[in-house]
Amino acid sequence: MQKNISTTIFYSLLFAMGGAPTIAMMIIRGQTQDPQVIYQALIGLSVIIACILVPMVLIQNAYLFLKRNDVVLEQKIKPVLHVYLALNVICLAYWLIIQFLAK
Repeated sequence: MQKNISTTIFYSLLFAMGGAPTIAMMIIRGQTQDPQVIYQALIGLSVIIACILVPMVLIQNAYLFLKRNDVVLEQKIKPVLHVYLALNVICLAYWLIIQFLAK
């Protein structure tokens, strides 16, 4: 398997697992600051977003896995790899800010 393709698959799966709760928390915190409402809505909204996000990532990764030896795709996928890496860093930074600075 090509390096960029395998890294993109890893980063996209990482984002699919962590992105849904992060997106949900961003939406909820934009609506209210009440902790009870936030934690009740987080689970439901995370599931709804994950039902959209996870299948999209799985379809993308299935395609990448089927084309894993394609040298042309290896070069084209490099920007996508950086996008997923940036999204993962943003999600991590958001959760760290929520945990340590927003109290």
